[in-house]
Amino acid sequence: MNIDGEFIMANKISSKQLKKIILEEISTLQEEKLSGESTPVADVVKDVEEIDASEYANALEQDIDFMKALDIQEAKLIKKLRKINEAKGKLRSRILKNIDKE
Repeated sequence: MNIDGEFIMANKISSKQLKKIILEEISTLQEEKLSGESTPVADVVKDVEEIDASEYANALEQDIDFMKALDIQEAKLIKKLRKINEAKGKLRSRILKNIDKE
């Protein structure tokens, strides 16, 4: 089971491993039941800090702007790379012509 509670395919486990996992869960549940350690949801909600969506929107906006800047930089680098490859091609052909003359 993954974080979202969905079942996913995993490696096969042996019956001994499965039994061990089940026994560990049973003992954990029994300890919680006996000790009363489980916390009510209302108490957990009180401890959670609320964050405005605008904070996430600002971070998202910055990420999008950064992505656009990287795209622009990538386009410039691609142009430079094309020029370099053209120059290499010209030099390669010049070298081959000079070798043929000799």
